[in-house]
Amino acid sequence: RLTARFDEMGRYAIEELGFSRSSLMVDYLWAYLNHRCTIADYFLYRFYLLNRRGRREFVTLFDMRDIHRKNSQAIFHEFEEKDRFLQAFAPFIHRDWIGRVFRSSRQEFDAFADAHPHCILKPRTESGGEGVELCTITPENREQVWQRLVKEDYIAESLLTQCDEMASLHPGSVNTVRALTIRGKLVSAVLRMGVGGAFVDNGCSGGIFAGLDVDTGIVTTQGADLKDHRFLLHPTTGITIPGFHVPQWEQVRATVEQAVKLAPDAVIIGWDVAITAGGPVLIEGNAYPSVQIMQTAGLEGMKRLWFGALNA
Repeated sequence: RLTARFDEMGRYAIEELGFSRSSLMVDYLWAYLNHRCTIADYFLYRFYLLNRRGRREFVTLFDMRDIHRKNSQAIFHEFEEKDRFLQAFAPFIHRDWIGRVFRSSRQEFDAFADAHPHCILKPRTESGGEGVELCTITPENREQVWQRLVKEDYIAESLLTQCDEMASLHPGSVNTVRALTIRGKLVSAVLRMGVGGAFVDNGCSGGIFAGLDVDTGIVTTQGADLKDHRFLLHPTTGITIPGFHVPQWEQVRATVEQAVKLAPDAVIIGWDVAITAGGPVLIEGNAYPSVQIMQTAGLEGMKRLWFGALNA
């Protein structure tokens, strides 16, 4: 299984750059022992092209796990249980929803179904776009949808309509900004985009991403995915990715900076923000945010920046 993962992630280095598989394996083992990097870290950050100093600039998955543990269990539950998050950050949600812990009565569900027959179903505690689906509630399937919420631990949310600029990237998905805060400060951000008509934009579900300048909201890198592909143009819509300006950037920053004040004990949070014609909307927050999309986009290690914010 590990060798299959190695071959999948190493395809670009081996087939395109001509590296020897055996030499990469030896180098990876050395990097694992010295930098605590996973196979994905090694290939996504192109450690095979870096010396020891360059490799030390990157936060590996194992490093990030140490950082994530600085969030308390209370913070973890508040962010990783989606209906708890929606309840806690209600001023920034701007949509209707039905949960399992909150807004969970049958009467509330029936009112929601009447108002929003076209909606989104999400597993209450999954991440990475896992299990998210569009749903149409009809008189015939209403009981079935209700049972899914009750027995399969799902929530339902009303649909969002993103602004035209964000829709131009890939109209099939709501394309979002992932903003990373450490100790209440916005330190990094990426633009996430769906591809190929997919409904979600998550990198682990096949979406692509690009680095953002946190001061301007302008994309500063090519697009990338978690299979080490690079994109100057969006592969579905042909939109040029570098230089794209995320609309309403000042409002996006303000939304994140105001929201994090509601969680003063949170050490590190990844905020997913959609942008509608009426302004930014929080989709969800992550107390265990992905490190890889932030560093893969620009092949730039964030250890100094993030650890500096942690220790400030």
